[in-house]
Amino acid sequence: MSTTTGGRLGRLSLVGVAAAGALLLAACGGGGSSSSAAPSTAPSSANSSVPADAVSVTAMPGSIQLPAGTPGAGKPAIVIGDKNFPEEFVLGELYRQALAAKGYAVSIKSNIGGSELIDTALSSNQIQMYPEYLGEIVTSVAKQTNPPTSASGTYQAAKQFEESQRQSTVLLQTPFQDTDTVIVPNAYAQQHGLAAVGDLNKVGPGGAGATIAGPVEFKTRQTGFLGMQQQYGLTGMGYLPVQAGSQYTAIDQGTAQAADAFSTDYQLLSNKYTALADPKGIFGFQYVAPIVKQSVVQSEGPEFTQTLNWVSSLLSTQAIQALNSAVQGHGAQPADVAGQFLAANGLK
Repeated sequence: MSTTTGGRLGRLSLVGVAAAGALLLAACGGGGSSSSAAPSTAPSSANSSVPADAVSVTAMPGSIQLPAGTPGAGKPAIVIGDKNFPEEFVLGELYRQALAAKGYAVSIKSNIGGSELIDTALSSNQIQMYPEYLGEIVTSVAKQTNPPTSASGTYQAAKQFEESQRQSTVLLQTPFQDTDTVIVPNAYAQQHGLAAVGDLNKVGPGGAGATIAGPVEFKTRQTGFLGMQQQYGLTGMGYLPVQAGSQYTAIDQGTAQAADAFSTDYQLLSNKYTALADPKGIFGFQYVAPIVKQSVVQSEGPEFTQTLNWVSSLLSTQAIQALNSAVQGHGAQPADVAGQFLAANGLK
């Protein structure tokens, strides 16, 4: 998932923030739900990107009801942590503001660091919850060398680790995931008939007619270019190392024909690029879920979990891209963007 900190410009004007709010409301499909609090057991058309095997552990859009009143009044105070890049800042604020509106005494410790650092903060009780990409728990924290090959398997592996090793638990995961994805310009995809990563073999033996741009570390990862070469036979494809964020410039200018991007990059909202499917799942499964101390879940009560699940259920790929666009593309503050998004979806 994205770890860049670019796009952190100044505060948007009020007009700009209002426009971003309209975009965010459109992205998630409207106001708060009054349906059952139980997650759906089948994907809706608004969430067709969620694999079938992830449905039972995914907060489906519109499936969670926001608790009434302020059930958190008088409950113990908690600290939320978030990691060190803009998407995480937004996620932290979304969960914090929703809980605060429901009366919970909650503060946030932001910009802690990567998965290993924030896991240490949780283990040492500096924080009691944080939003995490579940594949990161499995590979970076639990350090499993043979990670699961399905979304639900990744969820279960992360949950088992947190419960057995961290006295924490994993709540429902979001409809979106933020994972590496290979993109090409639309015209290039149409010219060569590209729909999946393996189709890059069409541009020459082993993809020899194409170069992919990406960060230096992506080149040697099994969940990156090395895995692409091994799993899809792209042994002839070239590699152009670039700074994160510059891969879009590389393919726009033609110095590369493909790029390593992230599935929630706001640039993908431009509809200039085609994201290639990864049927072998080499990039893993990076759905987001709140990681919460088990003692906190017990002490804060069921409405605490319900509030967090309500937030998660709103976060489709389109919604998180719009949030990222407001912050990274237009310089809005994460707290402002999160607040507008929650208000637009029925938080009072």
